[in-house]
Amino acid sequence: MKEKNNNNLTLEEVDILKEVGNICVGNSTSILSQLLGGAVDVHLPGLDLLSAKELSNYIKEKGKMVYGVHAQLSGCLEGTIFLLFPEKDLLKIIGKFLKDVEVEGAESIKFGISIIKEISGISIFSYINTLSSMIRKLITTSVPNFLSGSADELLNMIIREQEQLGSICIIHTTFKEKSMEIEGSYYLILNKISADILVDFMRNPV
Repeated sequence: MKEKNNNNLTLEEVDILKEVGNICVGNSTSILSQLLGGAVDVHLPGLDLLSAKELSNYIKEKGKMVYGVHAQLSGCLEGTIFLLFPEKDLLKIIGKFLKDVEVEGAESIKFGISIIKEISGISIFSYINTLSSMIRKLITTSVPNFLSGSADELLNMIIREQEQLGSICIIHTTFKEKSMEIEGSYYLILNKISADILVDFMRNPV
């Protein structure tokens, strides 16, 4: 009998999903390091299986203002992915790219949002492309959308539509860019069916 953790995933399944998150974030943050100009440290991913109703108690940045992008996944796997930054770190990123650009007022806000969408979109696509390559199946994403608000409100807004699916699997990975001391978080959120599909692909690669 396979040993289970308290989230009703076997320890093997937890290890597989964490390794997937680790590899995908590793490739994504290498893109970020090139864009931001410094090395990036990645923390080992956390993984949980929970109901959508439990999500608000799970979010690490609960109540904190965050900014970033999210994209919906479809095709072989269904879910959503977020890349979120605290407000102070988002301003550092925008400041880096605005310092040589003569814009102000409303134009600077538009420019800043465009920067975050571009950087985060590139990073997210790298994450999903890595995941797609690992399982050798097509995963498509929607156009990344810019988000701002408290982390728990944003994630609950997106996940609310999945309440009827029961359990959702969250792979949460944080990172820190050293030169600018910027921190961020990836949340890959899959419905339980997609998480099971992912585990099966990793166990039995084509």
